[in-house]
Formats: sequence, C-alpha cells, structure tokens
Amino acid sequence: MSVGRGLFVHVGLFVLASASAVAVWTRDEQPKALVQTEATVWSGRPADVAKVVFEGKNRKVALETKSDKLGVYYLGTLEREAAPPPATPDAGAPPPAPAGKTKTDFVSVGVAQKLVESLAPLKALRALGRIPDDRAAEFGLAEPDGTLTITIGGAERKLVLGGTTPGGGDRYVREPQSGETYVIDGSAVRDLDTAESRLVERELHGWKEAEVSTAELNAGGKKRQIVRGGPEGKRFWADPAAADQKDETAANFMAKLDRLRPTDYVMTEPAGKQDVLRVDYAAGASLGFLEVVRVPATDPLSTVEYFVRTERTRLYAKVPRQTAEQVEQDLGSILK
Repeated sequence: MSVGRGLFVHVGLFVLASASAVAVWTRDEQPKALVQTEATVWSGRPADVAKVVFEGKNRKVALETKSDKLGVYYLGTLEREAAPPPATPDAGAPPPAPAGKTKTDFVSVGVAQKLVESLAPLKALRALGRIPDDRAAEFGLAEPDGTLTITIGGAERKLVLGGTTPGGGDRYVREPQSGETYVIDGSAVRDLDTAESRLVERELHGWKEAEVSTAELNAGGKKRQIVRGGPEGKRFWADPAAADQKDETAANFMAKLDRLRPTDYVMTEPAGKQDVLRVDYAAGASLGFLEVVRVPATDPLSTVEYFVRTERTRLYAKVPRQTAEQVEQDLGSILK
C-alpha cells in the first residue's frame, strides 16, 4: 500500500470514528425524534375559541371568552394550592392540616388575545409521530406536567404537556385522541403557568396618551376640560385657554392617574363604594374613561381601599392605596 493511500485510509477511519462519537453524544443530550416535520395539530380561528383551561401540578387556570361593543376580552380564574403551614418543632404534635386552595379572578385582554391567537389554529414546530411508551420518559410524557384543554368551534381539544425541549423553551405535547406527539412553542404554556404575573390585565387603556385630544375631569360636582397642546412628538397637557403652554399641574396629575395600575380584580361592584373621580378621554369621538372609587374602612383594623374601572378593565380592580390617595388629595389643585 502506498503512503498516500495509507494516509487517506487512516483519515477516513478517524472521520468515521468522530462521527460515531458525536452521534452517541447527541443521542445522550436529547431524545431522538422519530419524525420531524411541521404540522397543524388542529385548525380554527381565535373567534371560535370559547374557553382555555390549563391544569398543572399545583394550579388550574381558565380563560373564558367574553365580548362587548369594544371587542373581545377574557375572564380568568386561577386556582392554586395554598402553601401548607410550617411544621411545629414539637415532634409529638399532629401534622399540619392540608392548606386547601385559593381562587383569584381576573380580567385579561392583550396577552390573552395573543395566547388565543397562538392556539387557533395550533401549529406544531415539529410532528414526532407516535412515541412508544418505553420512550415516553425521554419527552417528559411518562409523568406529564399537566394538560391544556381548549374549547373551539363547540368541540373540546386536549393536549398532555410533556417536558421542555433541550436548550429551549418549546414544549413536547401529546394529543390523547390521536396519540401523536408534537413540539409546540412554549409561550402559551408559560403564560398560563404564570398567570398571576403574565395574564392579569394591568393596562388601563388600549390606546396611548399621544392619541388623546381632550380629557374631561369630573369630581365632587366640579368639571374641567384639559387638552393636548404642542407640536407632534412633544405633546403636553394644557388648559384650553392657553393650549400652547404646558400646564404642569395638569401634566403631573395625569401622570399620577397613569400609575393607578390594577392589582386585584373583583367580580362584583365594591360594596359601599364612593365616587372619587371620573375622566372621559376623547379624540373627536370618545376613546374611553377612568373611574376611581373609594371604599371606606369598616372597622378600626381595616384600611380604606381604592378601585378603578376603565373601558379596558371592564370590572373594578384594586389599585395601590398610596397612589390613589395622592390622586384624591390633588383634586383640589386640578379642579379649582
């Protein structure tokens, strides 16, 4: 054998050995997919979705579609296992009682709409085929993280949620009806699993302040209109009689209103509420409104609470007391 031919043979053997080693290493790093093609798990339109339910290991989240003259919004519920009480140091004491569940109601608009759009139709990043039971653990399907059920077009569709893909946030899922396994974008599951931070609507309005032309403030029998003045890109709040001059008092007051971010929603009108302020926004036609109400303390141990309601929130929601108190205290300077 010539030296040149011997060299090529050795190089070839080295390449084959390296490829085998990489294949073994890759196999150990991630589950080997049986089939890898894009697919539609189910068809449908966002408008056809009536309900989305996520059930995890310690929580259940439901989004129910509602609509009014302004469009679609979602009423959500979050049920989760309450943290158990700490164990006592007394070894002879009985174990703590089960902690039970807590339930939180909320409104969701923007994030929930994007979530629903990602589910109807549901497109899979990859279709993996039917995974044998002896390989289910590789995909997190032997002990699933939960289920995702969507009611769409009057039919109920369900996914069993497996693990996340290696090095990414996508999710292995199995459709029980067909037995097919897919990889889907994990955003919807993450949003549902962290509903208290991701899905609860915090925005007061669906429009930006730059779109507003006028605002009418009404409190305690007094009214005042303020307008947006100044050039495009540098708009400010001003008095109609001096629309070319920024009104610092009005600007500061409106900035405080924007900080009244909803925290806890209530499904019914707060009992004993007292009107504090109503603001109507317009840009030729009506854009929306903001209501601020106060619920006085009912006993020496309770504190006053404040709630807001807007065209976007639909329902009343509690807001930080300190910020709301500042708004109420400033009414005397803005409504002279």
